[in-house]
Amino acid sequence: MKKYLFLLSLVISASLYAEDFKILFLNTESIKIGSTTYTVGDVFSDTEKIHWKNGKQAMKVLSLETNKQYVLVSEDFKQRKLKSAKDYLVKNNRLSTRGIGSFSSVAASLGDRCYWLDPTFISVDYEPDDGEFFYLKSEESVVPLMYSDGQLVLDSRIWGENKPHQTVVDVMFRFFDGIDELVCPDYLIIPVETQIGKGKISR
Repeated sequence: MKKYLFLLSLVISASLYAEDFKILFLNTESIKIGSTTYTVGDVFSDTEKIHWKNGKQAMKVLSLETNKQYVLVSEDFKQRKLKSAKDYLVKNNRLSTRGIGSFSSVAASLGDRCYWLDPTFISVDYEPDDGEFFYLKSEESVVPLMYSDGQLVLDSRIWGENKPHQTVVDVMFRFFDGIDELVCPDYLIIPVETQIGKGKISR
């Protein structure tokens, strides 16, 4: 019952005000949101419906309220039946916990997948101490993740010398004493195409 009331309070609080987003990146020349066509640098409200052109269209946005970045992708919106950026935020706040032990809230923030644009930032509520860090582990590699201002940074280092490709990894945490703990198993990372259609894309 307490869990239900907590989730209900999150939904209600998210619906009380509109949040503005600035478009940092588009993989198309423009995108229609509400009744307006936007390009990189424009600001839109999270309550406006996003009219995606196709399943590969994507944009990176910055919340002007929280200063957090998000990657919004047509494919993800279609699969989860989302219409607006507000739908996206509310849905993410209602993610079930997938984690283990002290990192359950971090796993909930990660979800089960990441749509990746270089760099991608993921907000977490656990700050590593000196000598501690999150990292990605696969059969091919172990990649420590940078942490900045409450966010994990997934940049091009996660691919090493390889080109970005869809991959499944375990998200791990290493404590200062060298002990490793599983945060999120089988985490899917999906690179987003940086350009679709014709024309040069602004960044």
